[in-house]
Amino acid sequence: MNYRIIASGSSGNAVVVEDMLFDCGVPYAKVRNHLYDVRYLFITHQHSDHLNTVTFNAIKKEFPRIKVIANWEIAYRIPVDHIVGDDTEIKLKNRTILSFPCPHDVVCHGFVVQKKDVNMIYATDTTTLEHAPKLKYDYLFIESNHDENKIRAIQNTSRKLYGYDAWQGAMRHLSTQQSKAFYYMNRRDEDSEWIELHKSMRFY
Repeated sequence: MNYRIIASGSSGNAVVVEDMLFDCGVPYAKVRNHLYDVRYLFITHQHSDHLNTVTFNAIKKEFPRIKVIANWEIAYRIPVDHIVGDDTEIKLKNRTILSFPCPHDVVCHGFVVQKKDVNMIYATDTTTLEHAPKLKYDYLFIESNHDENKIRAIQNTSRKLYGYDAWQGAMRHLSTQQSKAFYYMNRRDEDSEWIELHKSMRFY
């Protein structure tokens, strides 16, 4: 699969995989040139770094053919063509979409795309991947937010150092250790690709 990570992190998220765009939490100018071949827009959750409503509205205005796939909470805010829940299967023309819950502080979902004999998974902003479908994956786009050792080292001093509780924030995201473990336990073979998402600038 061809892919391009336009942005991934707390300042914005948008990843193009073939004819699919995952999240649109960046300015429209950053994604516009990638949209001509996009057929589907997946939105994981409503946080602004994943759903920039100005960008979304511009996408729908200029590229109305793009179908939106997102959860019911997002559907309260924007038009959604396919609403997913914690265990939804969507049959499209040449692929199957599976959704699964990603525990976060808002309703958040990950997606599995099965296309021909290729399985890919996309999941970010989650504390665990225990709800992911038990499959063998060729492409694993999964959160790899922080190094657990770095977070432990500043657990009691982060508020003084940075002005916020880094430990509490990290517990809302998948660590690099968890991400790597999921990759090794769920990859199809050694050629399967691990694409790390949402890496912390301070604690990765």
